[in-house]
Amino acid sequence: MYDCALLAVGDELLDGRVNDTNSDFIIDKFEPLGLKVVMRINVGDDMDHIGQALSLCMALSHVVIITGGLGPTGDDLTREAVAAALGLPLHRDERLEEALKGFFKAMGRKMSHTNLKQADLVEGAVPIGARLGTAPGQWVVKDGKMVVLIPGVPREMRDMIEGDVIPLLSERLALMDRSRKATFLVAALPESELAEQVEKALSGMEDIGVAYRAMMGQIEVKLSTRGEYAGFEEAERRLREALGPWIVGEGADTLEGNLGGELRRRGLTLAVAESLTGGMVGERITRVPGSSGYFSGSLVAYTYDAKKKLLGVDEDLLRSRGAVSEEVAEAMAKGARERLSSHLGIALSGVAGPGSGGETEPPGTVAFGLADESGTYGWKYRLPGDREMVREFATTLMLTIALFYARGEDFTHVR
Repeated sequence: MYDCALLAVGDELLDGRVNDTNSDFIIDKFEPLGLKVVMRINVGDDMDHIGQALSLCMALSHVVIITGGLGPTGDDLTREAVAAALGLPLHRDERLEEALKGFFKAMGRKMSHTNLKQADLVEGAVPIGARLGTAPGQWVVKDGKMVVLIPGVPREMRDMIEGDVIPLLSERLALMDRSRKATFLVAALPESELAEQVEKALSGMEDIGVAYRAMMGQIEVKLSTRGEYAGFEEAERRLREALGPWIVGEGADTLEGNLGGELRRRGLTLAVAESLTGGMVGERITRVPGSSGYFSGSLVAYTYDAKKKLLGVDEDLLRSRGAVSEEVAEAMAKGARERLSSHLGIALSGVAGPGSGGETEPPGTVAFGLADESGTYGWKYRLPGDREMVREFATTLMLTIALFYARGEDFTHVR
């Protein structure tokens, strides 16, 4: 097991303009290799701060991955800061310079003189070619520690991590993964209740590590060991048995992907009617390639008038029960199913907040409906959080209800 530190450079990471998703990606890729990330730091575009952060990272880890600050502008200072911190000079690499010139020539553009700094290498460093942009990476070994510089643009970073850095580290460090890991995605189950069930299921299995990551309406449960453990399969079996249908995905599975798989397996088509989510349910469904094979479409009916015209909801029902009611959600699901000629219709309508929008229900109240050939079903729940949390939670809950239905399980208890 080797310790690794991640150093992300850029003022935009500190002032809230950009989230450091690069480090999240790298952690996911490194963990199966036995590279343990012991530190992640965000630092601004400042020579001294980058250098100080690098020194700390090198003191605590075998490998340091630095993302960002490799562009051509005056605030791209990673190369200069790393060279200064390591006490090494920079030099212009002729092959990198020619590659830069060739890139701009192929694009039919004139290269700015400032781009030439992207051909500068720390003395002794090995370049990593830029396939998707103009910023090459580089890696250098100093005092037995490896320092790797890669661009901060996410697609360029991902390309270099998967295509260059992981093969490099695997070769030089002779990485071999002897640990065991399994990931379970659980939906519509409170975190405290989930933790109790997991703890009970894995009682007596002290060598199994458990980690949780909460999302809106979903919780990722990760089982792991630091080495070979003969009882790992038993731990997985116990967890599946304890959590049963609440497991909506394993490994890299997604809720919407498994929903699509079940609909396809049963030859069912799905139609959606949305109000407070404004198309979020349809967006999640269509993230899955090939979803046109089972997804008929989503009708966003935000107002009373839209619910009447698009979905055929009765005006008297709307006025007597209100838009946030089980009866209206059922009528919306039925309308979507009929208008889009689908086997299954699902719908949701609610008050996302912060105000009530003229409804009598408090913010966070959401009504869900489902319609199939046998009839309609409706539920109404109060969801926690602010406006976006309610909308995201409601989207996940609606997809979970649909998955339970598609799997032939009791969907009336999902909440």
